[in-house]
Amino acid sequence: MQNNIPTKDDPYSPIPVIHELTRVYTILHNAIRDFPKQEKFSIGEMMEKILLECIESCFLGTTMPPGSYKLHHIATASAKFDALKLFIRVSVDIHCMKEQTYTKLIPILGDIGKMLGGWLNSAKKGVQKQSLIQNQNQT
Repeated sequence: MQNNIPTKDDPYSPIPVIHELTRVYTILHNAIRDFPKQEKFSIGEMMEKILLECIESCFLGTTMPPGSYKLHHIATASAKFDALKLFIRVSVDIHCMKEQTYTKLIPILGDIGKMLGGWLNSAKKGVQKQSLIQNQNQT
């Protein structure tokens, strides 16, 4: 089977967090194929859906100007990502996902968490700064 995991040179993922989420999707999608039928169509589908929504929220966050809408999309992506990590851990605990796959995902998930956390903090500071400027202009 050919390795289809995106590389950093992929022109379709110039945003690092989206690139890493796409890598996770590729690994996760392949892992879910090996889940038992019942889990494939329950927790497997849920994880794929959450991950796709996380990627979508990140993309929308990149298209928004600084402000509350951008913050909303980044916060949504962060919450979805936290839920995804929980379901991945559950899938390992119920012996659907192989430990080897989980071990491959751990460092990538850690990197994504750091990226989302930094982006979220930056967006919060941007909203606070805008709010401060607006308050100064009103007085």
